[in-house]
Amino acid sequence: MDEGNKYTFGKMAVESQVPDLQSSALEGLLTTKDGETFNAQKIEETQEAMTKELGNLGYAFVDIDTQYNRDPAARTVGLKYVVKEGPRVYVDNINIHGNVRTLDEVIRREFRVAEGDPYNASKIKRSQERINNLGFFKKVDIKNMPADEPDRVDIDVGVEEKSTGELTLGAGFSTGDGPLADIGISERNLLGRGQLLRANFTVSAVRQDIDAGFTEPYFLDKNLAAGFDIFKLKRNGSSSRANRAYDSDSIGFTLRASYPLTEHLTHAVRYTLRSDEITDIDPLASRFIKDQAGKTTASIVGHTFTYDTRDSRFDPTEGYYIRFNQDFAGLGADSKFIKNDIRGGYYVPTLNNKWILQFSLRGGKIFPLAGRDVEINNRFFVGGNEIRGFSNDGIGPRDSLTKDVLGGNTFYAGTVEYTFPLGLADELGFSGSVFMDAGSLFDVDDHGPGVLDEASLRSSVGVGLSWKSPLGPVRINLAQALTKESFDETEILRFSFGTRF
Repeated sequence: MDEGNKYTFGKMAVESQVPDLQSSALEGLLTTKDGETFNAQKIEETQEAMTKELGNLGYAFVDIDTQYNRDPAARTVGLKYVVKEGPRVYVDNINIHGNVRTLDEVIRREFRVAEGDPYNASKIKRSQERINNLGFFKKVDIKNMPADEPDRVDIDVGVEEKSTGELTLGAGFSTGDGPLADIGISERNLLGRGQLLRANFTVSAVRQDIDAGFTEPYFLDKNLAAGFDIFKLKRNGSSSRANRAYDSDSIGFTLRASYPLTEHLTHAVRYTLRSDEITDIDPLASRFIKDQAGKTTASIVGHTFTYDTRDSRFDPTEGYYIRFNQDFAGLGADSKFIKNDIRGGYYVPTLNNKWILQFSLRGGKIFPLAGRDVEINNRFFVGGNEIRGFSNDGIGPRDSLTKDVLGGNTFYAGTVEYTFPLGLADELGFSGSVFMDAGSLFDVDDHGPGVLDEASLRSSVGVGLSWKSPLGPVRINLAQALTKESFDETEILRFSFGTRF
């Protein structure tokens, strides 16, 4: 085998032979750069990106011809991507097979093209992503098949179903909660109709949470997801491990609906009615907590905008999402506030698309209304779920005398995480990660010399191990706090596991 000389990319150009399509609209998609080492995979990536963008722009019948200009003396290869009008092809039949349990209509309604539409590779790819995002199938294989007419093509959809019932078991330990267990049961494809039915129970020395819900993804055969949740949440402040020196009990329900505005943008609306009660306050608790004793009601109207371009909702490797939530509490009830929070994530595939770099940001702000302070059960609490290396509720305002957690009205948190394979066989499902978390919680309505309320940055670094075991995902994190306040509480180890049926 003779490897030959190494070449680099030369001059790049895009030429459009399609009416009304400017070459400049595609030049920003070039992944091949002048002066870089020649890489055939980069050429394929550029062609795929152009095909996808052309489909998004409404050009269903195009062909990209890549022309090479080789210069042996300079050892460069120049490229010209010529966009031409291709043959007009239409979708004849969409044939679905392999779905023993799932109804055909559940799969068919995720398609972005219908029988008789112009063939569009970008929409076909998006259809495959949407079917995968249902979470009902191990494998989704879409192929083009010849039809009876030369200008027609059949779409062959082969799926392999997987278990959609799920029994989750979670376990963990923290200086705040001590040992805890989480038990949940759900069916994400009820009767093969794509409906979601779930129930969850969490128990520890500190809290007991019960919640259940049902979602119909196509309510009244419309592209409208509708559902409800009922919940009862109890936190035991009397536990020796609790960060909160009181018991809280909440019970209520939520009605919700969501609908797409565009292919990637969704809007959701909801209404929640909730009763909260603060009881059994420790006699030595903070005076700020004693002021919270009693029962309150919250009548909350909320909505959410979500923009999501990730290739998968369950195991994303590229794309990004932004989610904005807003809740208005009032409508004759006791609680009166506007609560906002925003979060987002960006995923970048590297090194053969197996090393994934992830950036995520979260933040929130509560504005009290009608001269009322925000009740402690409606404030933000930040800990190990947001900034690993800290215990549950381990960050934020406290009473300087009792060290009781008070919560806050403003928070932010961010993560940079790099996930990578461990060199083992892919089917074993092991991966590792390194991460850095940072953020803060501050701005509490309680004021006085006894309040510790610092907006300083808290941060941590750590490593993680994930295993997609036959019984479900397992996650172990080891984290060390880098910057913290003297009154913050930390932890090193956090883990969870699950099983499916």
